[in-house]
Amino acid sequence: MKTYPQTTRDEFYRDHAFAVDLIELQLKDGAGTSDALYLASGGIDIDADTTTAPDAGSNTYSAQGEFISYTAINEDFDVKIGKFQITLSGLPSGYINKFIGKKTEGKRVCVYKAFLDLNTFAIINTPILMYDGSIYNYTIQESRETCNIGVEVSSQFADFERAAGRKTNNWSNWQYQGVQYDTSMEKSGYVGNTEFKWGRAS
Repeated sequence: MKTYPQTTRDEFYRDHAFAVDLIELQLKDGAGTSDALYLASGGIDIDADTTTAPDAGSNTYSAQGEFISYTAINEDFDVKIGKFQITLSGLPSGYINKFIGKKTEGKRVCVYKAFLDLNTFAIINTPILMYDGSIYNYTIQESRETCNIGVEVSSQFADFERAAGRKTNNWSNWQYQGVQYDTSMEKSGYVGNTEFKWGRAS
């Protein structure tokens, strides 16, 4: 359950609140060095220091340029995998180079909610961590006029709702692990077809 300082709680109930989302894509280059992208909604660049950022100190979350949009992040009481998509412009070659040939799958993505002072645009208190997940896929869509990069994010790395990709069987598991001694997926076919009667006394 999320908890907030009183100053942040006050902003939730204010008639005219100004909140932005801060998105961290914790990418790495070919040498394994941090090559993170810091993005912000709201139309202005925001300087913020978060506990999850791979680069120490304050980082600038850019709202202009290559960051196009992102889909809504929904919260509910159902137990399910939370997914959303970030759309970036692929026209600058630097953004495409961050994904092509790099091991982006499984890289961490964090989304913060930050409330800003209406006069100074300074962050009130500290940003609130709203989402913590991983990149599970990306796509590059090109046309004669434009190029977009779609980054698909999931709150769970092993998303078994996907029709293609990793499966719940030993051979698929071995392909990703590189070894063939782990048989943890051996019974998954039987477990998946079993009816569990929760709450029964016996």
